[in-house]
Amino acid sequence: MSGPRIGIVGARRVRQGLGPFVARELAAAGLAVPCFLVTRAEHVDLAARELREWAGLQPRGYASLDEMLGREQLDALAILSPSESHEGYLAIAAEAGLHVLCEKPLLWGGSQLLQRAHQRIEALRRRGLLLVENCQWPQVLESYRALFPAAPRVPRRFAMHLAPSSRGRQILGDCLPHPLSLLQALVPQGRVEAAEVGASPDGSRVEVRFDFVAGSHRIRSALDLRQGHGVPRSAWLELDGLRAQRRIRLPGYRMSLADGRRSVPLPDPLACHLRAFARQLQAVCGGTAAPDPEPLARRMAMLETLLVAYDRLERGGVFAPAQGGES
Repeated sequence: MSGPRIGIVGARRVRQGLGPFVARELAAAGLAVPCFLVTRAEHVDLAARELREWAGLQPRGYASLDEMLGREQLDALAILSPSESHEGYLAIAAEAGLHVLCEKPLLWGGSQLLQRAHQRIEALRRRGLLLVENCQWPQVLESYRALFPAAPRVPRRFAMHLAPSSRGRQILGDCLPHPLSLLQALVPQGRVEAAEVGASPDGSRVEVRFDFVAGSHRIRSALDLRQGHGVPRSAWLELDGLRAQRRIRLPGYRMSLADGRRSVPLPDPLACHLRAFARQLQAVCGGTAAPDPEPLARRMAMLETLLVAYDRLERGGVFAPAQGGES
């Protein structure tokens, strides 16, 4: 018997380039991938070829979501399209009763981001539908602890470097879900306090500082986000001063974590995350688990707090404290 059926929205290797890879990993994890959606009819054949060559799949292609949902019997959507389009697809998924895997950030663009995100999250929650944001960095923690066995389970200091292709405010949308989801994995129920953001005049580097607070735990956090152009892009994670560099060996995209003296293998975090999503989806569809949207709702609240800090920033790398935070 085949597993839950998931349609791919944004199937081509454009911008993020995730469509064929996500489809391949979801199929390997036991999900059926019968169809995909692209924005223009002339792109159907291109996407089909990429899915066949990169994922070994031959799903049916559509340029109309209404047509795809009318013809296909689906359990879920993987929304991998540009972030500005997520809101509309999330609304349609809730109306159609479909579980969702959504590329980060969950919502982007326009005003009242948190209010709109809560509306979309709540619409899916009311129907008992699973909603998972595509944040894979928590999957790195097992390898990090193999590299640093003495590292504390809950650190006092957290730092992270990422190198997205974007700049300015867009850097925050592209990057912040990763460290925020990592912090939530370390200390659930946390919130952001004392947020400060600084940026270079051209927006190619953004620094973010805040306290991540949950009960008696306070983790002083610092993010170094710098526009990157090379492949692979640089990234590191640091807990209480123990820094692990992510290394990627090409060709083959083999990953490891290293501290300059030692290294440990790093199973592809995105593949691990997609397998975890597939297990969640199978459990929810099978009635053995219930979705929990609260961590994602909290993450969106923290994202908005940090966006407020950025929007109040005086340009030129001057740190400007945010006023208040999410409740």
